[in-house]
Amino acid sequence: MCRLLAYLGPNISLNRLLFEPEHSLEKQAWQPRELREAKLNADGFGFGWYHHRQAMRYRQPIPIWNDANLQDLATSLHADLYLATVRSATPGLGVGHYNTQPFRYQNWLFMHNGYIRDFAQTGRPQIRKILAHEFEANIQGNTDSEYIFALILHFLENNNMTQAIIDAFSILNEILGQHSALLNIMLSDGERIYATRYAINGLSPSLYYGVNVEGFAPGSQLIVSEALNDSTHWQVVDEHRLLIMSRDDDRVELAL
Repeated sequence: MCRLLAYLGPNISLNRLLFEPEHSLEKQAWQPRELREAKLNADGFGFGWYHHRQAMRYRQPIPIWNDANLQDLATSLHADLYLATVRSATPGLGVGHYNTQPFRYQNWLFMHNGYIRDFAQTGRPQIRKILAHEFEANIQGNTDSEYIFALILHFLENNNMTQAIIDAFSILNEILGQHSALLNIMLSDGERIYATRYAINGLSPSLYYGVNVEGFAPGSQLIVSEALNDSTHWQVVDEHRLLIMSRDDDRVELAL
């Protein structure tokens, strides 16, 4: 289980998201409010952004509070789109750079909050049978998250991203049977942010979105695992939903 954050809006420093809010992502690493199956998010952190429309990322397999360089980096880095996460590793899925999000393929960035129960025995062998070689070969770690990303990319070859997510979740429903999976994901191509609140045989993790939230500039759009402050602008994302946010403030919410 992890805590996720996505931002789209006017250019801001990363510090504004990671450290400044009263319930910032950094605070969610050591004092989460809605983390049901863990107590801390101390198994790494990472964030992604776009520089001249190219996907960039920074990942560390250490607690976010142990990176002595992060405060300077977060203060100096400015962008208009961010994905960021703090990680609580699923038992059996190791801590290291290759298992630390966000994952990247070409210009796509991806994060996942949740798990596939008994992934090594249930999900991984079945997903490998489906994946085109190109996407299996791109997998560097052993997390369920990276395999879910590869599965979505597989279906993206012949579909748009919305349909690729729908097809990937449909296949997971088929192959997992009675096993559970929590599938809150966030993806971006630098223009749009796609986020899901979804579970198979389980209760979806928390997810909220906010537009023009107090403390952020007009036009700011955020999707978060936990609200960053006490603003009344935060809205709960319903279970089994796909939320799409774009630069023109045209939000779409679809049932999955």
